[in-house]
Amino acid sequence: MDHAPTPCVIIKITELLSTTTKSFYIQTGSTAKGTAIKGKSDVDLVFLLSRSRYQSVDHLNNDLKEILAHIKGVIIGKYQNVQVHQRAVSFETVCRESGTGHSHVISVDLLPAVNFGDLVNLRSIHTRMRIASEEVRNMYTPSLTKWQREFVKRDRTEQLKKLIRFVKYWKNESIQHSTSSFAIELLVIRLWSQDGSPVHFKLTNALKKVMETIAVPNHIRVEFVGEFYNREFQQSYAAPYIIDPTNPYSNEAAKCRWNEISQAANTFLQKPWMISAISKFV
Repeated sequence: MDHAPTPCVIIKITELLSTTTKSFYIQTGSTAKGTAIKGKSDVDLVFLLSRSRYQSVDHLNNDLKEILAHIKGVIIGKYQNVQVHQRAVSFETVCRESGTGHSHVISVDLLPAVNFGDLVNLRSIHTRMRIASEEVRNMYTPSLTKWQREFVKRDRTEQLKKLIRFVKYWKNESIQHSTSSFAIELLVIRLWSQDGSPVHFKLTNALKKVMETIAVPNHIRVEFVGEFYNREFQQSYAAPYIIDPTNPYSNEAAKCRWNEISQAANTFLQKPWMISAISKFV
């Protein structure tokens, strides 16, 4: 379950689109965070548009169909299964692992986004989001992925990343058409921090705590107030909730099928090595 290398995707796409656009790219998704599953990795490429042309999300929203059609026109015929979605263009490509001779298919999402720059005050962005419609709020999400990536990667030990990768692998194997894994990443990080953010712990012990939490989803309440927003922007949610640390308006738990996930967790907990484990990051 090592994370899969994907530099070939970045090189191919940036070379392809850089000839027609003056934009920047941020690699996000599980690969960029170091929590990808080998052979099942996704790559999200956030396509940061020219700041001189697109200074607001409203402007991007008005031109989005035209931008997505342009991206599709550039890459169609060069990649497999190219599709235009509401806010992204997706496709599949084959990447060869350097030095191994192995290859695997990678799913890629290209998401156009407004480039807020490195020195932006996130409070000003959250203030604009507060008065925006839900449709426009959703358009802000790709622009915030840089901070999402930094949060998941920040001071996270390799042992913690191994745990996250295992839980994601388990979820993907247990549930058909599994949804986004961001909520799982955030939940594991919160449980780890609640136990003192240890560098070393037994994976079986930590896994039992994660599974016991997932097994009773109505008790899940995860929020990271103070990381990228303060209580001024805190919203009211019914459990289960797992709030994006960069976006107080996004409940990642709402994207999960908890009935299926909790049933699978309860079944997993019946394994003998789970019964004998300690439910703690120790």
